[in-house]
Amino acid sequence: MNPSRHQPVYPRGHAGGYPLTPWIILGTLAAATGTAWLAWAAGRLTGWATSTPRTGPGFGEQFLAALLRGQWHLLWPEQPPGLVGTVWLALVAAVLVPACWGWAWWRARRPQAGDPLPSLARPTEVAELHPAAAARRAIRLRPSLAGTHPRKLTTAQIGIPLGKLITTGRRHRLVLHASWEDVLLAVMAPRAGKTTALAVPPILQAPGPVIATSNKTDLWAATTTARTDTGTVWLFDPQHITHTPQTLWWNPLAAVTSVEQAARLADHFVQEIRTPGVGDAFWPLAAADLLTCLFLAAAHSGATLADVQAWLADATSREPVTLLRAAGYPQAARALLGRQNGAPETRDGVYETARTAARCLADPNIMAWVTPPPARTPLPQLDTHAFPGTTNTLYLLSKEGAGAAAPLVAALTDQTFRAGIAHAEAAGGRIDPPLLAVLDEAANICKIADLPQLYSHLGGRGIIPITIIQNYAQGAGVWGERGMAALWSASTIKLIGAGLDDARHAEDISRLIGEHDVAVASTSRDAGGYASWSTSVHRRRIMDPGQVRAIRRGQALLLATGAKPALVELQPWYTGHRATRTTTELADAIDQITRHARAELRRDRP
Repeated sequence: MNPSRHQPVYPRGHAGGYPLTPWIILGTLAAATGTAWLAWAAGRLTGWATSTPRTGPGFGEQFLAALLRGQWHLLWPEQPPGLVGTVWLALVAAVLVPACWGWAWWRARRPQAGDPLPSLARPTEVAELHPAAAARRAIRLRPSLAGTHPRKLTTAQIGIPLGKLITTGRRHRLVLHASWEDVLLAVMAPRAGKTTALAVPPILQAPGPVIATSNKTDLWAATTTARTDTGTVWLFDPQHITHTPQTLWWNPLAAVTSVEQAARLADHFVQEIRTPGVGDAFWPLAAADLLTCLFLAAAHSGATLADVQAWLADATSREPVTLLRAAGYPQAARALLGRQNGAPETRDGVYETARTAARCLADPNIMAWVTPPPARTPLPQLDTHAFPGTTNTLYLLSKEGAGAAAPLVAALTDQTFRAGIAHAEAAGGRIDPPLLAVLDEAANICKIADLPQLYSHLGGRGIIPITIIQNYAQGAGVWGERGMAALWSASTIKLIGAGLDDARHAEDISRLIGEHDVAVASTSRDAGGYASWSTSVHRRRIMDPGQVRAIRRGQALLLATGAKPALVELQPWYTGHRATRTTTELADAIDQITRHARAELRRDRP
């Protein structure tokens, strides 16, 4: 950072030993003189108010001498001393009250040595995030808005609101917005406002299709009713988190038309057992190769994931080999046959690893969502290829832990991204309206292995992801140190909220924020006891790691590409203009969940 852009920040109080005695003496004399002048002015005002002729000495030595002796009859002849005193008190109050208020206002806003706010971004230093700038960018990025005056755009059309800029001494704070080509990453601890401020508001305001992942019901409950005003709402909830009846089914194999796509689907399952940088990579890679062959065989033969699970259970089944040959994939057939004919210990190890990765396929409740429903209970099939061209909403819910539906959530999200890229290419490079993807708890239930690489170009396609994780280490545990570093670097908007207890990451954030000049006062005494005072300028961190960790709830550090670090006040949905409506909708959704949960509890009771 440029040191000249940071004003020196002065030390608190006078601990440095400033020579205050002469100033105290001069101040006392000035206050006494001013008080005496107000007494003289009170007499003149009283005379004017009572139409009494102007008498008494003018303001000077004679007046001051009589005032000190208490000779009131000489100061204000023919004036009631009590009335003069009342007017004098009113004048003193008229002077002191504004002066005290101004002093208190200055003290509250005076830059302090430990206060980082004066050295963080001011409005002019985040100009690209202003509503007006975001509106101009929206018109440029979205062909449907061409020719619209920026002032006529709604908040939903402008971009994603990030929060109110916090600066020194400004009451009316500016709301900053991400544009429709930014990709966002939020790092916040639990209960720091991730869902209420960064997930719910963008979904409520999104002008186009929305994907939202979560491991709880709060995100779905707060937004599902509002999204019905925009389009169809789909809910993929294989583990019955919301306790609502199944209303759709999805075929993960429908998008598998090549070896590459089969490998991507297999990778979402293997990602659940992969630990970056730890252990032998042979078994996950071999399991991914096996699942790729099985998915490819099923996709080109009309089979389902139930068949894949059956083939996994029987390491000697030749059926998938035959299907691969019939589908025109002799290389994959030979690879699968070679694995089956290999050493029994190796073959069994590979199959067991693949079974572990795909253990969610053994759950009939989950399989009901990814296999064709019975003819007597038809359900609509979710079409991921058509989804980016709609204004519909897709909620993807999964629990955490072994056997959860997280691989399917990641696969469905990834297939929707791929479909969005295809739509963008067909539209000239960008989707309009943009596709918003709120990946809440992404490191737990949406572990897309190449998400860091996707981040580098999703924004340019009109696909806007908001990835929300609890801490940097959690992301590194999923994508590895290099992958998480790539995700961090590719994110054009980064929000760091309360609860950052990772010491190394807090240190990195502190260094990214930079340094500023701090004026430090010092005093010294010579051998004769005479004191001297001096002020020196030191370079210090704007925010040390401890201050980064101590960010208040409801606030976040904003690191935007090409802008100075800023502090923003998050805007939860319950502070917005539609808070009352959302509160009612949330209460109705929770009541629905409660009723269904109680009915299930009674039904399952022995």
